[in-house]
Amino acid sequence: MSKANNTLRIDEILLQQGVASEDEIKEALEYQSEHGGRIGSHLIRLGFVTEEQLLRALTRQFDCESVLLSQVEIPPEVIQLIPAEVATARTVIPFEYDQNVNTLNVACENPTDESLLDELLFVAHDKNIRLFVAVEMSLRAAIAKYYIASGESDEVCDQCDASDRNAEDFDDDIEIEDQACKAVLVVSDDRQTDLSMATALEQEGYIVIWTDSADDAIDFIGEQKFYAVFIRDTVQGDYIDLIDRLRKVSPSTIVRYYESAGRMLLQESGYNQTGNLLEKNMELFTTLLASRNQVSDSHTTIMGRYVDKLCREIGLPAKDRLSVVNAAYLHDISRYYYGESKSAPDCRTRVQMTAKLLDSLNFPPLVIGMLKAMYIDLKDKYTKRLPIENLGGNILTIVDVFCEHASFDKRMSLDKFDQVRNNLISLNGKLFLKEVTLAFIKLIEKEILVEPTNHDTAFNQILMYCKDDDYLIAIAGRLKEEGFRPVSLTEVDTFVDMYQRSCPNMIILLQEGHASKSRQLISALTKKGVEIDKVPTFLVAGNQATAELADMLKQGLEDIIPIENSLDLLVVKLQKLRAKKADTDMPELVKPDQGVTSGNLEDINLVDLLQAMGPGGKTARIKVTTDEGQLVMYLDKGKIVYAEGDDDKKGPEAFYDGVTWKTGQWTVRPVDSDKLPEPNNDADNDALLMEGCRRLDEESRANAEQT
Repeated sequence: MSKANNTLRIDEILLQQGVASEDEIKEALEYQSEHGGRIGSHLIRLGFVTEEQLLRALTRQFDCESVLLSQVEIPPEVIQLIPAEVATARTVIPFEYDQNVNTLNVACENPTDESLLDELLFVAHDKNIRLFVAVEMSLRAAIAKYYIASGESDEVCDQCDASDRNAEDFDDDIEIEDQACKAVLVVSDDRQTDLSMATALEQEGYIVIWTDSADDAIDFIGEQKFYAVFIRDTVQGDYIDLIDRLRKVSPSTIVRYYESAGRMLLQESGYNQTGNLLEKNMELFTTLLASRNQVSDSHTTIMGRYVDKLCREIGLPAKDRLSVVNAAYLHDISRYYYGESKSAPDCRTRVQMTAKLLDSLNFPPLVIGMLKAMYIDLKDKYTKRLPIENLGGNILTIVDVFCEHASFDKRMSLDKFDQVRNNLISLNGKLFLKEVTLAFIKLIEKEILVEPTNHDTAFNQILMYCKDDDYLIAIAGRLKEEGFRPVSLTEVDTFVDMYQRSCPNMIILLQEGHASKSRQLISALTKKGVEIDKVPTFLVAGNQATAELADMLKQGLEDIIPIENSLDLLVVKLQKLRAKKADTDMPELVKPDQGVTSGNLEDINLVDLLQAMGPGGKTARIKVTTDEGQLVMYLDKGKIVYAEGDDDKKGPEAFYDGVTWKTGQWTVRPVDSDKLPEPNNDADNDALLMEGCRRLDEESRANAEQT
């Protein structure tokens, strides 16, 4: 590499080559004086020279090799050889790697910079570095394309229109959320300087919309959600108002207030690293405090962890999330600093004292503002704009309230979850913001709501009747939580019809009012063929009525339960009944993970067999052989995916034949999932069993009519 020809400036070389005139050079110098940057880039922006012409001049000035980056496609594996922070800070980009000679070609502005060469040799480890000169504008566009845009984008849309648009030209009919591409708003009064960033975004499938004023941007953000909004620090208008309104419309929108594209990348890349380190350190610190003071973990580190999770659920960008989580841990630390003293009798007082202390220490005002915004009376404010201080303070408040009155480390039942959800929603517009409440409810549902328990027994089908649909829904939710499969009905005739078709394992009848109403209900059901003496039946009635109905236990009722506080008692009795049934039936049921199992249809018919295997998620081959024919089925994690019988019957029709067989043998053999045949059934097990029972019922009735 030769030393640069410092005797001639780039403008002088261009004049000598006859590429640019003195007037053009003068105009470019004036533009440079006003906006900064390199004169060569301004000459290109003003249309006085081309990239190729400027590159030839740079090659002469530095007496080195050059690369026309606008015509180079750089592989991802090459980009990864130089960290984004280095590429952005030093304005360099790797564009080719020769593995045979272990040489990495890097484009830069000044190939004679020895300190740059030393730095690149260090970050590229054992690779040889070969420097090429490139045009500044092309360098920055390439950095934006391969580092900034590719780092931010989730997926690329090759079919979207990537043309340059003004805000007033934007088509409101485009539904960005239904497309692979995303809309990006650039609020900039220096389009020429930011053109490379916008070009890179467009090449990655983003729709770039321009406006040069924050006030103009406010007019249309309510109609369109943006993936990101970039605001240059020199724009006119109330950009704070713009940012606050964006947070209200879409808290997950990435907002960047920037001086240059390079600074944006460096800041964002550091947020996640710094944030992760901060969270680990703060969690460790509060844990040590809790351990030293022998305080439970019901509020300490859980506060910080779940504030972080809630921020992620809302979709806050890394920078905002970092500030909110920081405030959360400081709030927890204040509990140890102030304790439960007379000066800080409640959490609200403690929050204000903490904010005052941090203010005296010149702590960042953003975090202090979030603490001050905790527990404020909303009074339906923030319907149009939402400052980050108030959003962060509301996030802290809802988690703090939950930690004070509940516990994240304990599983929550469905009825308890419903109660918490209703309480939170009732405080919308008063103490909690609606968008924060909805995200928090979703978080609780994912994190601590009890998952329904799977049971490997078929004794879980429950048929319920009650005229009050709301009461049925509440009970059904709890039963599902305990692993039962309830069906709720409010009409007697519908209940009877379902009873005849589904053959339930247990029945629950809920009847309020005088005891006579319960007697009439049971009498009506019995006359219509419901055999309460053969199917375990629970009657839930009023407290006074239960004593008068005791004689009905002799008629076959399993139990009579008072309607007040009945749910827990009812669940316990159902569980005991299921466990008792399992003790007698399970030795005969299928346990395919222990090897090949067989049995007789007289003991366990096909319906019971499948109900026993389905919840356990078994993958197996079932073969049923009778005098009437043969059926082969395959289960994939409990679901029937394949069935084949006689007469070329396949899929559901083959299965329906097998349901009617009353005698014969079945064999279950475990199989690996990769040995399963091509599926020929899409229907779920419940649908197949329901239809199979219906056909079996029709056949029984037809036989009865013939006799």
